[in-house]
Amino acid sequence: MAFIVPPAHDFLSTLPSHLIIDILSRLPAKSLLRCKSVSKHWLHLTSDPYLAKLHLTRSKPGVAIHQSEISKNLLRLADFDDFHLPTAEIDLQSLTPSPEIAVDGSVKGLLLLRDANYKHGALYVCNPLTREYIELAAPNQVVRYPSVVTHGFGVSKGSDEFKVVRIYQEREMDPRSGSCLRIPNSECHVYTLGTGEWRAVGDAPFAYDGRLIGQFFRDNLHWLVEDLNGQELISRFDLQNESFHPFPAPFPGRKLLGSVGVLDDCLCLCDNTSNFEVDIWVMKEYGVGKSWSKRFVIRKMPELIGPSFEIVRVLKVLGDGNILLVWADYCVLNYCSKSEVTQEVDMVQSRGPNSVEAMHYVPSLMTLNTFVMEKVVLF
Repeated sequence: MAFIVPPAHDFLSTLPSHLIIDILSRLPAKSLLRCKSVSKHWLHLTSDPYLAKLHLTRSKPGVAIHQSEISKNLLRLADFDDFHLPTAEIDLQSLTPSPEIAVDGSVKGLLLLRDANYKHGALYVCNPLTREYIELAAPNQVVRYPSVVTHGFGVSKGSDEFKVVRIYQEREMDPRSGSCLRIPNSECHVYTLGTGEWRAVGDAPFAYDGRLIGQFFRDNLHWLVEDLNGQELISRFDLQNESFHPFPAPFPGRKLLGSVGVLDDCLCLCDNTSNFEVDIWVMKEYGVGKSWSKRFVIRKMPELIGPSFEIVRVLKVLGDGNILLVWADYCVLNYCSKSEVTQEVDMVQSRGPNSVEAMHYVPSLMTLNTFVMEKVVLF
C-alpha cells in the first residue's frame, strides 16, 4: 500500500499552534522573516509576540558592525565566527543621510543610534531585522565643548520597560591640566519607549566622558567616571528605581583611560593607560570592590605602541581563547592568547577616512509597534 506524504506546509498546519511556535522559535531570525511572506496564516504565526519572546531566548548572540565611509553607512549583523559573512546588511542612509551615525547601545535585538551631525544629536531606536525605527523627541540643548552628553540603553527588571538614559553636563575646565574644575549644571533624563517623552530624574553625579556610553548589565547602566578630585569610580544607574549609585574601580587614586564592559557574565574594565599593553580587569562578584582582578594583559600591535588617548573596549573572548577588542572607532583587534600576538581584523573596508564600531547583538523579531505611543517608520 502506497503512502502519500503531505506537503510540509500541510503537515505543519495539522500540528497544534504551540508546537509550531516551538519549532519556528529554533529557526534563524532571517528565515523566520522570509516565512512572513508565505501566506496570511504564516504571517499571523510569525507575528505572535510570544514567538518573538521565545525566539529571543534561543537566538545565537552575534555582533552588530557599523562601518562608515565617505559614500557608505552600513550596518552588518554577523556571527562572531565569521565577520565576512553577514546575516544581514542594512544601508543606514535610508534612515538618515548623516555620515556620522554612532551606535550607543544594544539591548534584546534593539539598537540605539545617534546622529552626531545631520540632526545634531538626534536619537533613534531601531530593530535592524524588522527594518523599523523610532526617532526619539529631540533634546532641547545644543552640546558644545566643554559640555558633554552621554547615553545608555537598557531594560528595567521589574517593569520590562526599555529605557534610554541621557546625561548632559556643563563643565568648567582647567586650561592647563584639562581637568574638570566645576559642573555648574548636570541633568539626567529618561525616555521610556512607548511614552513619547523625556522625563527629568534629577542631577547626574560625577564627571562623565562624552566618548563613553552606559554599559547595560544586571539591570543597570554603568559608566567609568571621575569625581571632582580626579578619583576614578564607576557610576551605576538603577533602571528600575532611576537612581545613581557609585561602584569602586579596581585601583582608587590611579588615572585610567578605560571603558566598562561585560566579559563572561562579569563586569569588566578595559584600561589603555599603558604605552605597551591593554589591561582587562574583571569584577568577579558584582558590586564588591575587593573582587576586582586582572584577567588579561594584551600586548599592543607595534603601530599602536606609545602614548594613546583612545578608548578600547572588550568585545568577546572566543571559544579558542582569542580576544576581540574594539580600538576607538578605528578598528577591531584580535588577540591570540597562545602566540600573544595582536592583529587587526580585516573588515573589508576601503582605505581613507572611515570608522568601525562593533557591539554585541542578539537577533530579535520584536516589532516596534509594541510601543503604542511611538511613531514607527520603516526603512
